[in-house]
Amino acid sequence: MLQNSKDQKSVLWVFFYFTLTILFWRYASGALYLLTTPILCYFSFAGACITHNSMHRRTFSYANLEILWKHALSLTYGHPVSTFIPGHNLSHHRYTQTAMDPMRTAKLRFSSNLLNVLFFQPTVAASVFAMDMRYLSLAKHTGNPYFTQCLNEWLVLGVSQLYLLILNPYKFLIHLYLPHLSAQWGIVSMNYLQHDGCDPRPTHAINGSRNFTGSLLNFLTFNNGFHTIHHSHPTLHWSKLPRAHTYFVASQNHPNLNQPCMARYIFSTFIFPGKRVDYTGEPLKLPEPEADQDWTEDHAPEGVKIHDYDITFTGILKAVALLPMKLLCPTYSPQFKVD
Repeated sequence: MLQNSKDQKSVLWVFFYFTLTILFWRYASGALYLLTTPILCYFSFAGACITHNSMHRRTFSYANLEILWKHALSLTYGHPVSTFIPGHNLSHHRYTQTAMDPMRTAKLRFSSNLLNVLFFQPTVAASVFAMDMRYLSLAKHTGNPYFTQCLNEWLVLGVSQLYLLILNPYKFLIHLYLPHLSAQWGIVSMNYLQHDGCDPRPTHAINGSRNFTGSLLNFLTFNNGFHTIHHSHPTLHWSKLPRAHTYFVASQNHPNLNQPCMARYIFSTFIFPGKRVDYTGEPLKLPEPEADQDWTEDHAPEGVKIHDYDITFTGILKAVALLPMKLLCPTYSPQFKVD
């Protein structure tokens, strides 16, 4: 049933997430939350890493199982996973660090690099959500099955989370909201670690991403530390990334872009000395600020223009079924139209 046997680990980790969530919801209390909440935060973040891998390469051979898998991942990660397609696959991968990449790190310009990484996710969330909604609107306008798939994920996730919130608000906060919040913040913030200060020029793509090669980190994150090879071969199965990195990246890219320890990199980059530098070690020179550029028209049929499917605040209010989920997805900001 699995397209790659290595995804037994992915399925097992998602099983662990659901099992532990149920057990902790039922039995954990008091000081025990200090242990159980971080555990659930990790497994929810691991779900985000699995989601990232699964949206580049399907996991199951059978379509119905793949649909169920996406629902399971949405519940693990705390957000409809199909939104990875516009927010990550179609924008960040194709237009990395340009005006058509709403997740470009140049948007952050605090003098403190620690503030840059802490506020990266909240800063880019609005434009990412706006692009997600616009692409969803285009899919509806053109009859793309993606619209129904994504809407179903919103509804299943929204109804389940709303039920659990009503059932026990305190346990919902501890066992679901906080882990989902940390997972969504964490997976987006990884983008800052992996791209800030790297070479944005397409002709120098070998130096366009930073890699974290530590074995423990990559075991826990399903090899999400190997980012350069992922950008050049996004459909390559996650289990093959370390070997591909060794053969095709490690001997060609700048050595500073292969970091053996993420913790050490985080300390030196954001704590001490905490200077924002490029991959060569020189002070980073940021480009002039620029507005996001829309890329969705590239996927529209001939004759369909952005004004035909752009979604406004009034339009989003009509999608009543989406609103409960929006309230329960704390890391996406309510910006619905980009000028």
